[in-house]
Amino acid sequence: MWRGKSFLNLLLVFVLMLAAPAFGKNQKGTLSGTPQWSGEIVIDETVTIPQGVTLSIAPGTRIRASKPEATLVISGILLAQGTAEKPIIFTAPAGWQGIHFFEAPEISELKHVTIDGAVTAISSIAAKFAVRSCSFTGNGTAIKLLRESYPLIEDCRFTDNDIALDNEMKSVATVRRSRFTGQKKSAIIASHNSSGPIVDNHFEKNKQALTLLQKYPDRVENNRFIENDTAIFCNQTQTTPQILNNHFEKNENALINFSFSYPQVENNRFLNNGTAIRNDQFSSPSISRNLFKGNQTAMVNDRKSNPAVEFNQFEQNDLAFFCDHSSYPKIRNNNLIDSPMAMKLGVFQSADWEQRAGSKKIVQQKAIAQNSRNPLLERAPTEFRDQVDISGNWWGDITPELKKATEESNLELFHDRFDQPTVTYEGYGNERYRLDRVMFKPCLVQPVTGTLPKEAP
Repeated sequence: MWRGKSFLNLLLVFVLMLAAPAFGKNQKGTLSGTPQWSGEIVIDETVTIPQGVTLSIAPGTRIRASKPEATLVISGILLAQGTAEKPIIFTAPAGWQGIHFFEAPEISELKHVTIDGAVTAISSIAAKFAVRSCSFTGNGTAIKLLRESYPLIEDCRFTDNDIALDNEMKSVATVRRSRFTGQKKSAIIASHNSSGPIVDNHFEKNKQALTLLQKYPDRVENNRFIENDTAIFCNQTQTTPQILNNHFEKNENALINFSFSYPQVENNRFLNNGTAIRNDQFSSPSISRNLFKGNQTAMVNDRKSNPAVEFNQFEQNDLAFFCDHSSYPKIRNNNLIDSPMAMKLGVFQSADWEQRAGSKKIVQQKAIAQNSRNPLLERAPTEFRDQVDISGNWWGDITPELKKATEESNLELFHDRFDQPTVTYEGYGNERYRLDRVMFKPCLVQPVTGTLPKEAP
C-alpha cells in the first residue's frame, strides 16, 4: 500500500515538473572567464562582456530580456553561432535597446541569430564584427553604426524594419548577398564619410533602398532593386558612388541624383520603372552602357543638371528625356528606339529667361537668407544656350524620316518651342520668354555598338 502511494506521489511530482515553465538561467552584471550560454537565458539587467572575455552562445539558445533596458554590451568577443536548424533567438518587451558593441577591437560573430521588435537590434561604436545569415524583423533600426565601425553583413534578411542599416561617422560596412524587404524608411542610410561595398543584394518594396548622403566612395554593384518607391537616392555625393551592373525594375524612381550628385552609372538595366534616372539641382552624372527599356520616363534632368549620356540603349520608353530649369545634357552615341516622345522641354527650360533675368543670383540670395554656405554653389553653371542638343544618336527605323526633316520641322517626337513658343513666369510680370528648342541633327546612320550592359547582374 505504501509503495502504491509512493509511486503515485513520484508520478505527480514528475507531471508537475513537466508542466512547470522553464524560467531559464538569469544573467546580469559583468561576465568573466569563458562564459557559455545555452538553453534558456534571462537578462534582468545590462550584461557586459569586457575586453579579454569571450561569450559563446550555443545553437538553439533563447535569450529573453525581461525589460527594455536589459541590454548586452560587448567590448570583448561575442560568438553567437546558431545554425539554420537551431537559430539563436533574442526576445524582449517593446522598446528593447538591443546589443551594443563598444570599442571592441576583436572580431565578434553573430550567425543564424534572430532579433525582432527592438528599438535598435545592434549598435556599434568603434567595433569589428560579422553578421551572417541573421534575421531582423520589425525593428526601429536593425543595425546602427554610430562611429568608426567595420561590420561584415552577409546572407541576412531584413524585413519590415524602419531602417535596416544606418551607416554613420566613418564606418565601413561590407553588405553582400542580403535581402531587404519592406523597410518603412530606408534599407541602408549612409552619411558622414561612411562607405563600404554594397554587392549582390536584393532590395524589394522598400520606401527607399539606398539613401546616400554626402560622399560615398565605394561600389553599389550587382544588386537587384524591385518595386521600391526609390531604389537609390544620392544627395551631395559629388563623384561618388560607382553604380555598376545593377538591375532596376518596377521602381517608382530607380535612381535620384540630387544636389551636386554626379556618380558613375554604368552597365545597369532599367526596366519598367516610373522614372529610371532623375537628376535634380546641379546633378550631372556620367551615364554609359545602360539599358533603359519600358520606363514611363527614362531620364529627367531638372534645375541645371547636365549629365553626360553616352553609349546607352533606350528602347520603348514612353518618354526618353525630360529637361527643365535650364538643363542641357550631353546626349551622344546612343541608340534611341521606339519611344513615342524622345525629348520634352518643361516650361522653365528657357535660356532666354536665364540671360534676361538670371537664376544664379537668385539661388545665392536664397542661400544667404537660409544661412547656407554650400561651397558647391560656386560650381553652378552661368552660361546657357537656347538649344537642347540630342544630335549624334541613332533612331532605329525612323532615322530616314529624321534625316529628311529640316531644323524647322515640328516633329511629334519632340516637345519644344515649336509647340509652346513663349512662357510667362509668376513674379516676373507680363514679360514673355522664349522656350528652348530641340536640336536633333545630324543623326547617326547606323546603330551604335557597345551600348548594352556587358554582363547580366
